[in-house]
Amino acid sequence: MAPTLSLFPRAGATFAPSLRDSAQNWVTSLDQPLNSSSPSLVLYIDARSLSRECFSERLAYHLPEWPIEPASSVRELESSGNWPRASVVILNIHGASLNIPEVAEDIAVIAAAAPNTPLLLLTDLDEPREVIRAIHLGARGYLSTNLSIQQAIGVIRLVEQGGTYIPLSILKACEWADHTSSCRPPTEKHAFVGFSPRQLQVLKALRQGKQNKVIAYELGMCESTVKVHIRHIMKKLNARNRTQVVSMTNALEPDLPKQT
Repeated sequence: MAPTLSLFPRAGATFAPSLRDSAQNWVTSLDQPLNSSSPSLVLYIDARSLSRECFSERLAYHLPEWPIEPASSVRELESSGNWPRASVVILNIHGASLNIPEVAEDIAVIAAAAPNTPLLLLTDLDEPREVIRAIHLGARGYLSTNLSIQQAIGVIRLVEQGGTYIPLSILKACEWADHTSSCRPPTEKHAFVGFSPRQLQVLKALRQGKQNKVIAYELGMCESTVKVHIRHIMKKLNARNRTQVVSMTNALEPDLPKQT
């Protein structure tokens, strides 16, 4: 069985664009509080019918004590307004990058609808930068389709019990990348490299002085999703409020639209 690693962030740790620095902000923890209540169900979201049915069946076989509820999309669940009470949410994004606004927005919608439920991403991409983006967006685990079903089940149980999973192979790749010229300290010109495209849109609207409901209308999202994006922006900038976000980002990149 390939090695796995359970990782947890140090208090107050932030991620830098350097992959090795990002990985080193996470340390193995054995004293994380465990979820003592029995799990209600696993919510598995997958837009592809065949993989949704097949993986749901495998989950049900290997997790017989956990009900499995498949869903075709985040939008379907959002429009119904009836989110299942899940212990774990698994979102299969297949080969899509987390740079795609729709993927990042799906994650934000899940975070808004189930803020206390751990999220696992199932993906075909086994790239270090994708893993770092996933953790930035609030995922508690990154499941590569290169894992065996037994390893995937182990990760699901780990995350349900309060753990966070990053593949060991990703950390090795981060170590290697640290010795290349592709990972350099951030500069003011590239201060927003850690933001998703959707977060940049929300940030731009914030700097123009727009209220949450206006931002939600213009970007075609729920107001609760806007609030989630703003919380993530504040966390990444270590800002206390939206006013400080505007002040800090105006100072970094004054050429972007400012608050009037």
